[in-house]
Amino acid sequence: MKKNLNYWLKIILRWAFYLFVFLLPWQTKLILRPDASNFNEISLLASHLLLIIILIVFFTYKLREKRNLERISWLWVSVAVLEVAVLASFFFAIDQILAFEHYILFVSGIGLFFMLREETRPEHEDESCLKKENIIYVFLSSLFLQAVFGIYQFLFQYSPAFKYLGLAEHSASLLGSSVIETISGRWLRAYGGFDHPNIFGGVLAVALLLTAYWLAEKKKVSSRREVYESIFLFLFYFVAFFALFFTFSRSAWLAFILGQITIMVSFIVSRDRWAIGRFLALLFFSFVMATIVFLPYQDLVQIRIQAEERLEQQSLVDRRQYLDQAKLVIQDNVVFGVGTGNYVRHLAKQDNHQQDSWDYQPVHNVFMLLWAESGSIALLAFLSFLFFLITKNRRGVMPVAVFIALIILMLFDHWLLSLPFGLIFLFFVFGLI
Repeated sequence: MKKNLNYWLKIILRWAFYLFVFLLPWQTKLILRPDASNFNEISLLASHLLLIIILIVFFTYKLREKRNLERISWLWVSVAVLEVAVLASFFFAIDQILAFEHYILFVSGIGLFFMLREETRPEHEDESCLKKENIIYVFLSSLFLQAVFGIYQFLFQYSPAFKYLGLAEHSASLLGSSVIETISGRWLRAYGGFDHPNIFGGVLAVALLLTAYWLAEKKKVSSRREVYESIFLFLFYFVAFFALFFTFSRSAWLAFILGQITIMVSFIVSRDRWAIGRFLALLFFSFVMATIVFLPYQDLVQIRIQAEERLEQQSLVDRRQYLDQAKLVIQDNVVFGVGTGNYVRHLAKQDNHQQDSWDYQPVHNVFMLLWAESGSIALLAFLSFLFFLITKNRRGVMPVAVFIALIILMLFDHWLLSLPFGLIFLFFVFGLI
């Protein structure tokens, strides 16, 4: 009876988790407490509810299973300290309901990280309920639909609203939409199904690095399934590359380029001639695609890179202002922070709510935001976690490239910590590398 129950728990876990991975990029949610600012809103995403159910089933399954867990290491000590520090900051929060939601997200992310680490360990490959390769293929399949939608948004300069998929209406003529201003007018950037083009671009950059590595690393195609997989990867790379371009996200472009350089250098150091040859061919193909899409939109690219136009200058001014605000908040709340998820609430209270809710924004740096919200102990624990994660065994070409891309995204944006999707996505990718 015990064996049969474990078997069914394993089947349920496998397919429920694949469903969670497919739903992860989509923002379908139940808003429990609306707010003019996304950062103060309390909501329940469909994928996160499914994740909580999966984690309950997973830990039930692990309690019944006799397989040894991964031994406690400094990696897990840093995770434990991070969790405790985030919990401690809860007691210093202005809005403790919001802080509680963020703490639950942290715990869910850590549970997701543990599940992926435990079930994708090479030594347990035959016994595990999850396969890393299948997880990534499911994620890319879901993101493929997002990439097609993103290309549609840019080419037609419009994104329709559809509440059941968490899609908001976007148009170049609508105030609040992320656009590029040129002499020819306003151009809507590609959102996909996400809240901002930078989020869409960051996710695409990570997915493209995974795809590039697999396309270069595959030594041979010996079965019909591997033929289909190679075709899918190539098609995904083609579509996602264009979608990434149309996000016009500078941080995502930089993360993708540095990740590609890392993969190339790693192949050269390892002297893998087969992988080098295939990767150079992929780079040439990427250069051709970039040229094709750059020529008709070179004025948009120049505006984003030179950052001399009104909106670009305003963006840079805002980012400097956010950094200055964060420094002041940190100075007054060094040890425990202002409460997880409460940074924007704290800014509004300090300013006596003199501006509109959406005018208060998190600092565009995950490390500073974590320090401001959860204190210096949380920041040190997180930095230790990153160090032990990338220096631990099992690190190869792909993990290092993706890790570098994530660092770039964390240095230049906040969504990997400030938004529910970003936090879960961050631990999801950490679990895979």
